[in-house]
Amino acid sequence: MLVAWAALGQTGRPQPIIRTLLKDVSPKELSSGAILFHEHLSMHYPVTNALAEKQGTAAPTHFSDDVALMVEETRAAGKDGVSCIVDGGHPDMDRNLDALKRIAAESGVHIVASGGYYMQRNYPPEIASKSADQIADDLVREANAQRLGAFGEIGQQGGGLTDDERKVFTAVAKAQVRTGLPIFTHNAYTGTRAANPPIPSEAALRQLDVLEAAGAKPQNIAIGHVCCLDEPTAEIAKQVAKRGAFVGFDRVTIPIVPDSKRVTMILAMLDAGYVDNLLLSSDFASARSLKKNGGAGLAQTVTVFGKLLTEAGVKQETLRTILVDNPRRFLSFVPR
Repeated sequence: MLVAWAALGQTGRPQPIIRTLLKDVSPKELSSGAILFHEHLSMHYPVTNALAEKQGTAAPTHFSDDVALMVEETRAAGKDGVSCIVDGGHPDMDRNLDALKRIAAESGVHIVASGGYYMQRNYPPEIASKSADQIADDLVREANAQRLGAFGEIGQQGGGLTDDERKVFTAVAKAQVRTGLPIFTHNAYTGTRAANPPIPSEAALRQLDVLEAAGAKPQNIAIGHVCCLDEPTAEIAKQVAKRGAFVGFDRVTIPIVPDSKRVTMILAMLDAGYVDNLLLSSDFASARSLKKNGGAGLAQTVTVFGKLLTEAGVKQETLRTILVDNPRRFLSFVPR
């Protein structure tokens, strides 16, 4: 495949880039602020247009349909110290790519768009009849045509992968190998709330198994929502990190698990030597969190949860590693 000329360094060798919607940037260009690796700037959740039609209900609305509002909220996040936001939506979440482009152009904050499929209930009908290789072909084509910078959020709706979900995970891993783009996932952990049937704690590890078996390397994978395990010792998080993958604490400020417990988990990760495997974000999806509505806004990972880590004794250089350096490394790839 052709290598983008923008990725060629002085040596003539391809250099890593981060693919934002508007342009490819050097990782060094995103060193001035936090990078939020999993948020939502455009989506319909939990009901999409397709699900509404299937259920015979009215087409859904969502606060992110107001693109001007999302421009203002994203601009505010930039003022609060955010340099780049990864949007975790894709077509089966009703993500609007044109809206993301406008947000990026008008807010001054870099936006990375994602590709892929969410979970079984959201899959379009054709997923059932396509092979993993056919789905991978579609994902690669879309990533190249639409300037996507990641595959995510790739999820499962229960404690185990359905057959179709396993096929999609396999396809995403194959697409990762062919493009170099990173992957971030969604787990169904319910934290302190009971689930029936319960979600196995090792679900995160089984996702990593499937992705690795299909060829994706751990350093290109972030296993998501591990912070929604009510596990103060962070044993599953440590096992993910030990295998070389990133651990997504990407629902901070969402009270599925109290943030105080998440801080305890992160301290356990730091004590175990896994600072380089941590990624933070808030999976922004609630109107209550908008600055317009008195919430902390899109930068809440930095302004709210980051403050909790500082108060717990995490040094500023360590916090910078987690909020700036780790996501830059995660998002960086050499175009293939």
